[in-house]
Amino acid sequence: MTTMMSGWLLKAAFWLPLLFCTWMALAPQPPKIPVLDLTDTALHALAFSYLTFALMLAYADRSALQTFFALLGYGIVIELVQSQQIERTAEWKDLGVDIAGIVIGLILARYMAAPIRSFVERLTSRVSA
Repeated sequence: MTTMMSGWLLKAAFWLPLLFCTWMALAPQPPKIPVLDLTDTALHALAFSYLTFALMLAYADRSALQTFFALLGYGIVIELVQSQQIERTAEWKDLGVDIAGIVIGLILARYMAAPIRSFVERLTSRVSA
């Protein structure tokens, strides 16, 4: 039960932000959110660092290479879709920043995923007890 609960929590911590990022990237005029009042470059780097880290946490059986190419593909699709929208523009420099964010997320996951996964396991075992 504990493993199922922590697995569900870690997957939600990946999929919900992925949905939010996709909506923000593809909405014709995304809302202004004060806490996200950063440069486009900073938003790309933070989003892809987090998504990479969260994906590695949620799916521990995935290799770093699989994660890299999955999120690179996601970044490419976002830019291709934006290139077809009137209200949005595709900027290929964003893809470079996405790659940097993916690499940062992979480095963070390499050193922090196991302790965080263990913490979530302990936390969910206390909640479900």
